[in-house]
This record gives sequence, C-alpha cells and structure tokens, in this order.
Amino acid sequence: MRFFEHQEKARNSTFKLLVLFGLGVFALIFSIDGILLLGLGYSGSQNGLGSANWGKILETYFPALALVAAFIGFVIGSASLYRLSQLSSGGGASVAESLGGRLLQPETRNPIERRILNIVEEMAIASGVPVPPVYLMDEEGINAFAAGWSPNDAVIGVTKGCVEALSRDELQGVIAHEFSHILNGDMKLNIRLMGILYGIFFLSILGEILIRSISYSSGNSSNEKKNDGKGAIFVIGLVLFILGWVGWFFGRLIQAAVSRQREFLADASAVQFTRNPDGISGALRKIAGWNQGSIIKNPNVTEASHLFFGNGISGFSALFATHPPLEERVKRIEGANFQPPENEPAETQDQPTEGVAFSTAQLSNLAGTMRMPAKNAPPPLPILLPIENQCKDPAGALAVLYSMLLPSDNPARNKARDQLINKVDPAIAQALFEVEPLVLQTNKLQLFTLLSKALPSLKMLGKEQSIDALKTCQALISADGKIDFFEFCIWRLAKGGLEKFRQVKGPGAALGIAASTVFAFFAKLSDTPEAAYQKATNATDIHGLLANIETKTDDFKMLDKVFDFLAQANSEIKQKVLDGCIAAILHDGKITEDEGVLLRAFCLSMEIPLPPLG
Repeated sequence: MRFFEHQEKARNSTFKLLVLFGLGVFALIFSIDGILLLGLGYSGSQNGLGSANWGKILETYFPALALVAAFIGFVIGSASLYRLSQLSSGGGASVAESLGGRLLQPETRNPIERRILNIVEEMAIASGVPVPPVYLMDEEGINAFAAGWSPNDAVIGVTKGCVEALSRDELQGVIAHEFSHILNGDMKLNIRLMGILYGIFFLSILGEILIRSISYSSGNSSNEKKNDGKGAIFVIGLVLFILGWVGWFFGRLIQAAVSRQREFLADASAVQFTRNPDGISGALRKIAGWNQGSIIKNPNVTEASHLFFGNGISGFSALFATHPPLEERVKRIEGANFQPPENEPAETQDQPTEGVAFSTAQLSNLAGTMRMPAKNAPPPLPILLPIENQCKDPAGALAVLYSMLLPSDNPARNKARDQLINKVDPAIAQALFEVEPLVLQTNKLQLFTLLSKALPSLKMLGKEQSIDALKTCQALISADGKIDFFEFCIWRLAKGGLEKFRQVKGPGAALGIAASTVFAFFAKLSDTPEAAYQKATNATDIHGLLANIETKTDDFKMLDKVFDFLAQANSEIKQKVLDGCIAAILHDGKITEDEGVLLRAFCLSMEIPLPPLG
C-alpha cells in the first residue's frame, strides 16, 4: 500500500468537502435573503406598484436584508456553539458510557481484557500520546471507536466481538486506526461538524415555532391587517422550516462524505504506524465474514456512528454512510481482490506482536532512534514488573509518581519521604515502600514510559484527590530547593493525567519568545548549546525568534507556563516548534536520555504524536 499517497489524497478530499460545507452555509443564508427579496417584489406588484424594479427593491431593502443575513448567521452560530459545548463537555468518557461501555480497570487479570489494554498501552507509548482509558461494550459485532475532544480526554472503546474474534495483529490494526483518528484531529473535526449541522437544523426548529405561534394566534384575531402581518410571519417561518431541513439534508451528505475520507486516512495512517497492512485488512475481512458484522445495537449509536471503526448501523444509503464499503477499504490497503475469510477464533493469551509490540525496557533504546522497536521484543526486565503492576491502580500510580519526585540527595529525600508517608493514604505509603528502591535503579526514560502507563489510573482519581496530588507533586519538587529537567518532565506528565490544560495567557511574551524559550531548554542539553539553538531557529520560520540564547534555563516555572501557552496554539504552530526542537536534538548526531524524555514531555503537553527520529 502506498500509504503516503493515500493519506495525501484523503486530506485533499477532506479539504474540498469542508470548503463545500462552508459554501453551503453561506448559500443557505443568501437563499433566505433571496426568497425574502422575491416576496418583496411580488408584494410590490400586487399592491399596484407596477412590475417589480429589482434594482430599486434591492437598493431600498439592502440594509434590512443584510440584517436578516446577519441574524440568520447569528442563529446558526449560537445554536452551533451551544451544541458544541454539549458535545465536548463530557469528554470521551461520557460518549463511551452512553454507548454502554464499561471501563476496564488497569489491574484486571482477565486475559482478554489484559490483551486489549496491553495493545492500547503499546500504541500510546509508541506514538507519544497519553494512554487513554479503555471501555468494553457488550456487543457481538466487531467494532471499536475513539471519542473525546483531544488526546488528553480521549478514550478507546472496543466491542466484545472485536476482542474475541480478532487476532493480536488484527486488533493492533484496529487500535492503530483509532489512534490515527486521535492524532489526525478527527474527533474534534466531527464534533464541530455536528455542531454546525445542529445550527442549520435549528433554523427549521425556529421556523416551526413561528408557524405554530401564528397558527395559534390567528384563530383569536379577526383584524384583517393583523392577519396580513401574521401571514408574512407564517411565510417566513415556512421558509426557515423548509430551508433548515434542506440545509441539514445536504450538510449531512457532506458530513458523511468527510467521514468516509477520514476513514481512508485512518486506514492509511494505521498501515504507516504498524507497518503491517495484513493486520487492519484482516480485521476488515473478518467483519465482512462475521455474522453480526460491525453492527452496534445500542440506541445511541446513530449520533456516534461516525466514530466507529466499521459501520455501526444498518439500513443507511450509500450517500449517508459514514464509512466506505469494506471491499473498497481492503482494496486500497492491499490492492487485491476482496474475499471474506473463514471465521477463526482469536487467541486469548497475549503475545508480543512483531513490528509494534515492545517492552518498557526496550523503550529506553528509543532515546537513540525514536523509531518503532525491532521485531520479537524481549519481555520487560524483572525489576520493572513491580513498578508496572503498581501503575495499574490509583494508589500505586500515585506512589510511583511520588517516588520519582523525591529528592536525589539522601538527607532531603529521607525528610521528604517521612513527611509524605505521614500525609498520604496508608495504601499509597505501602506502595511507596515497595517501589522506591526499584525506582532508584531504573533509568529516566524507562521511568517516564512507566508513568505514562499510569495515566489511566491517575485519571480515575476524583477532583479533590487530583488537586491534592498536584499539590503534593509541587511540594516534592521544591523539597530540595531546585528543579531539574526530569522533575519538570514528570510534572508535565502528571499534570496531563490529573488536570486538563486550562486556557492561559502567554508568559508575558510573543509566540517567538515562547518558542525561543523552548529551543533554549533543548539546546542546553547539548554539549554545544549555541550551535543547537541556531539549528533550532534556522529550522522554523516562526516570527520573532531571539537571535541568541537569552533564557534562564533553570527557570522551570517559566517553562511550565510556556508549555501551557503553546498547548493552546494551532497544530501548524506546534509543528513548527517541534521542528525546531528536533533540529536542536539532532544537530550533533545523537539523542541523549534527557533529550528523549524532554521531547516526550513536550509532545504529550502539545498533544501531538512523537516523531520518528534518526
């Protein structure tokens, strides 16, 4: 499969459809104005004013028509924003729960549940995004979905049929497809389209309200002039009702077309990610040969149909289908004739898969390459297993987090530990005693990777617990009166798991200064910081970059604010800053452990995928 070509084709098709969608909204607004203009011309001719002089009518009523257009735009925009806030408020978890999903506990020993959790962890760590919570739906159809506004609140949902019917390779293909939706911003795009569609449909609701109000009041009035005015309002209501439905219909067609293109893009991205086209194509073939297909029987599936890996609903025409035909998807991946396979039971024991599966220990090698690990990954080092097991419940995850932030100096460490044990829950204290000696023997990148696996457990904490945990982290970081790179990176990772990024103002500086600050911190990790900084600034065209390193590279509180500030930037700006960071890292031909950890922390904070380097 020429996946880069297919990715570019899908992106171009999506862009054209989105332009068409925007033009359709403008066409709807101007259609309402056009009908009103025709009505004014007809009214003038009926009142003895002779044949309509359209130029004169347009000149006379243009201000009023402009106000009408502005009002219609305001109605669509306001209704869209209202619906958008509804859809995005609950995050991915609310969507998963509405579809009947059950949250899988990280500490589960069920072999089927353990297998899907392991695959999701692998994909998240390899792509550099937070490990999302996983929900299991009691559905026989083979399907999966990704939901949420951003990678930080995303969840993965899989059906019982999916985990029972698919092999590990096929499951990886499906999960890689869903991660592609997360990384490509498809969740946010779909929510925005749903919001705009509701805004358009709200015109028909407004029209129906006008029609009903006039129908009700006209029976109580015998005044002819009043009835004439009500007749005009009735016509306006009818126009809004009809055009609202028509606009929704065509908007829904475009939304479905956009969704189909994003499915092609996610398929191509999954192949690029796993380097194994047989995985995702095998899953698609099994859906075709499965008795239940990919059908979801939950009553809420219609609104969420575009989120799924396969078509979750039956009976829709090809025009409204949110997914391309299975045959076409397989042919694009394999370029071969489509033949559904014989149904075979999937293995229940979890085995590492070639190409993508890897151990936490092996991830430390990514500091040198940042590529997907080699085939036949070895099992995790014995020393890491107790730490990894503690990451599977909230108390253990907090113990691992706190142990990583304890001061390195023994007197300060002992004092901070004693204060911590007296403050935290006994379960956390017990876990801390178990993992602290192991943490001291583990390298930084392994620890950072292990903690990223703990994010689903940290996200299970309540609001007050999360606030207390963040305060404890801050106290531990400041216990020895200094902050180092590793503590800062752990803080950013913990912050992502324990709170959503808040809308913040910039750090008292323009974008160029913010980017310069990040470049300076990366450059400081090099043996030749000035050369690294120059490589970073030369690699991007962000306006206002500082010519030389002028940032205090020990002010991590400022860097924390800079990360929060840049997290609110658009994807293009984030990519430009990332390009500069990569240039700083690669300028000397090697990637140190600190550089690898800081790069992962930056990508997690920006909610962008970890790039392949080397």
